[in-house]
Amino acid sequence: MTFNKSQANIIIAVKSVLFIVLAMIFSAPASAVKSVSVYALFNGRAILIIDGQRRVLRAGDTTPEGLTLISSNTSGAVIDVDGKEEQIGLHINPATEPMNVGNSSSEGFATTVTLNMGLDGFFHVGGEINNKSVTFLVDTGASSVALSESMARRLDIDFESGKKAYASTANGNTRIRFITLDKVSVGSIEIENVHAAVIQDPGPAGILLGMSFLSKLEMKRTGTTMELIQR
Repeated sequence: MTFNKSQANIIIAVKSVLFIVLAMIFSAPASAVKSVSVYALFNGRAILIIDGQRRVLRAGDTTPEGLTLISSNTSGAVIDVDGKEEQIGLHINPATEPMNVGNSSSEGFATTVTLNMGLDGFFHVGGEINNKSVTFLVDTGASSVALSESMARRLDIDFESGKKAYASTANGNTRIRFITLDKVSVGSIEIENVHAAVIQDPGPAGILLGMSFLSKLEMKRTGTTMELIQR
């Protein structure tokens, strides 16, 4: 399966439990926001964890804590807290910064899979989930493998028994179920017991290969080429 540019622009960058928590100190009263973490990013919407509370926001919305979402896309969001704008979200400069993720040893045999950037500016790679062929979109901003409920059904993945969570908003709820996949593989790299998030439809346009898989590998990025290395 391939992704066109339009699809890529609306892919949800799911950030589950392990997301970055901002080290921000606000010069505001004791009731002000203490911490913010990114749960999921959309174009014009975001799911944030604010002082432990999950909030779903559209651009322009203000939370009970006083935080306003100014803008967002799948790479990050701009928020206003007590009149001060802050940019939040995981970011790696693809042109200048190599990505090194996880711990690895220089000893022993290493398995390497090389990826080339697609015309849409993203890395796509064929692989398998529980021995069924899929196409992944590599997303270092997603802390877990993520897919929609409809995709999970097509792959015969039992997600109904997974731990359930909701992102609540005045506009409705987004249901997320957390599960463990028996096996995920990319090329000759195979990892068992991989955490995943199954998102209520409409979920991600494709399957996001997030950090629950990538963190177990070493990653190297040079220009339009990425290497995944398993030692």
